[in-house]
Amino acid sequence: MPRKPAHEQFDTLSAIQDRSFELFGRYGYEGVSIGDIAKAAKLSKGALYWHFRGKEELYLACLKKLHAIFNECVFDPVGAEADPVQGILALFQGLLRLQQDPRVVNGVAGYWLIPSRPETAPLIAAQRAFEAQAIANITRTLQQAEAQGRFDLGKDQEPMARAMISLVEAVVLPLRQQTPKETRDNIGILARTLFRAYARGDAATLVLDRLR
Repeated sequence: MPRKPAHEQFDTLSAIQDRSFELFGRYGYEGVSIGDIAKAAKLSKGALYWHFRGKEELYLACLKKLHAIFNECVFDPVGAEADPVQGILALFQGLLRLQQDPRVVNGVAGYWLIPSRPETAPLIAAQRAFEAQAIANITRTLQQAEAQGRFDLGKDQEPMARAMISLVEAVVLPLRQQTPKETRDNIGILARTLFRAYARGDAATLVLDRLR
C-alpha cells in the first residue's frame, strides 16, 4: 500500500490524538477500546495501528499530553517565579487557567483510572514520575518561602507539597460536574485557607488581593 502524503498522515494522527485524549479523559484506560477511538476519529483500526502499536502506546501519548498541559498552565509558572510566595500563588492562578482550558473542559478524571497490570506498568510509572517532579518543585518553592520567614510550615514542606498536589487533583477531577464559578470558588477558598494558616507578614494578605 502506498504511503499517504505527509499532510494526510498529520491529519490522521491529529484526529487519533484528539479523539483518544478526550475518550481516555472521560472513560479511563479500560473504558476505551481501539475500536472506540477508530469510530470516534472516523478511521479504520488499521489507520490507528499505522501510527501506534497498541492502546498502551496511545494512552501514554495522551497521558504525556495531559502532563504537558498541567506544566504549561500550573507547574511551569510556579517554577518561573523568582519570589517563592508569588510561586505558591501561581499554582492557584494556574488552576484557574486550567479550568478554562478547552483541552480539559470535557473532563480528564479518566487519567486517574489506570489499572495495575503488567502491561500498564509504564503508564503508572509515567504518572508517578510526573507527580514526583511536581511535588519536588512545590517543595522547593515552599522551602524558599520558609527560609525568607514568609511561610511557617516547620518541617512539613514536602507533606504540604503532596497535599497541594492532592488539591490540584480534587479541583481537576470533577471539572465536568461543576460550573466554572463553582470551580473558581473552590480554588479561591483553598488558596485563602492555605495563606491564612501558614503565610506570615506581607504574604498573608497577598492572596486576598490576587484571588478574590
